Amino acid sequence: MIKNLVIFIFCSLLANGYSLLLAQQTPQYTQFMLNNYGINPAACGAYNNKLDALVGMRRQWVGFENMPVTSFINLTTYFGRRGGGLNSGWHGAGFAWQGDKMGAKIKVDDFYGSYTYLKRMARAGFISFGMAVGAKRYGLRINDPLDPVLSARNVWLYPDFIPGIKFFNSVWTLDLSVRHLYKYNVKQGSSMIGSPTKLQPHFYFSASRKWWPKPHLLVLQSLQVKYNVATLPSFDYSMVAYLNKNFAVGGMYRHFDAIAAIVQYRFDKLVIGVSYDFSIAPYRVGFANTQEFMLGLSPSPFSSADDIGGFKTAQCPTFHY
Repeated sequence: MIKNLVIFIFCSLLANGYSLLLAQQTPQYTQFMLNNYGINPAACGAYNNKLDALVGMRRQWVGFENMPVTSFINLTTYFGRRGGGLNSGWHGAGFAWQGDKMGAKIKVDDFYGSYTYLKRMARAGFISFGMAVGAKRYGLRINDPLDPVLSARNVWLYPDFIPGIKFFNSVWTLDLSVRHLYKYNVKQGSSMIGSPTKLQPHFYFSASRKWWPKPHLLVLQSLQVKYNVATLPSFDYSMVAYLNKNFAVGGMYRHFDAIAAIVQYRFDKLVIGVSYDFSIAPYRVGFANTQEFMLGLSPSPFSSADDIGGFKTAQCPTFHY
């Protein structure tokens, strides 16, 4: 019964151009500012850590058997940073893997390598351009000897390119990236499954702002907008307060979908982040909530963009009347 249901949903969605394999085509994270590189390759090398590393897991529909699970690993570094004037750019290189397990039948793996060029823009801040190149691997674990289409050997591999641009200074951060820019036809080898369908481009835009109510208290406000041509845009808004560079607590609201609590703890460059999403969607059933965990080496948000490498700037005197 379950097998027939999975096959029915899979084939029906393919016929309508939205494959179950592609239902969660792109990543979604509650702590999206912590996992900035996982969304935008232009974030590689944008901070003062020589090596950034982050691993994480996101468990959706907690309480249900065979719930969807997303895991990821990010590694980034920079080179050629010499500091100095406007023409002193530098480079970033990174690697990312993301795996999605949807029930016991579907497994998706994304592999990317990225290159980023970063440069200072006068006193306004810094700008970076990044490109991630990789592939998406889809596997369908349904073995039906009577149907050659539905076999345990079903694997689809698609190329993927993710361009991104980032502007950042000591207060503001603006990110824009596009996934599935290359519209690859969904095929199994040389055969088409269902009606013609393509991976839809997904646009990610985010903006964040830091402000300091007190010297030891930093508040980071962030907005993320996700859009593809097939659906309405979605909005995520988060606010996280960092106390004494170590402890952080905050929340997130995803429009018409979920509210979340976020807790992070930092020890020097080591960060641990935990979040819990409570679904408010009208299709909520039972324990339709989400847990997210991240661990890695990541720069503190208290760090200023002007502290990057040798890029130091003098502060002009200001007068208050």
